[in-house]
Amino acid sequence: MTSMEDDEASARATEDPERRNAMRTFYLGQHPGLATFVARRVGGAQEMEDLCQETWRLFFLRYDHHVAFYDEPAKALYAIARCRIAEFWQRRGVGREVAVDEQEMDMLKVPVMSADPPVGIERRVDVERALADLPNRQREAVRLRYVDDLKVAEVAVRMGIGENGVKNLLKRAAGTLRSASALTDYRPIVGEEGECE
Repeated sequence: MTSMEDDEASARATEDPERRNAMRTFYLGQHPGLATFVARRVGGAQEMEDLCQETWRLFFLRYDHHVAFYDEPAKALYAIARCRIAEFWQRRGVGREVAVDEQEMDMLKVPVMSADPPVGIERRVDVERALADLPNRQREAVRLRYVDDLKVAEVAVRMGIGENGVKNLLKRAAGTLRSASALTDYRPIVGEEGECE
């Protein structure tokens, strides 16, 4: 949008007191969470403030659209923030993509109907014991991704964080679960030639 379109959108927002109050209430309710969300991803206070203000500016330019088309307008707000954060790191030449080894987490998937019910129950108990040792956010990400079998993007929406945030949580959880004694029996056995048996 041009600056003239920005000015027109601002003028429309101030004409309707009810709309202005709704926007103000939304801002006051969401800004602390948005500031925390952005601060965790960029570090500096000034950068955080700049990114938040740019996010709010872009959100309010299409406020009516976001309210009409999203069941929760905050989803649009955080999507805008994620884009601004990605651009922030791109300008600095920093890659933020985190790889997750999906295969190493297969041990968490417990079949709904096991051929041997006692074995399935025992495996479920072992998985629950291993997950109990994880910090809350890592446990939530692992449950949603591997136990509930949601996609990373779906987990991100449920947790209110970006996809790379989910991937970071999963990567840290995988490191902890790799050494969890409760899951020892479910790991592949490596033979003498380095192949899994």
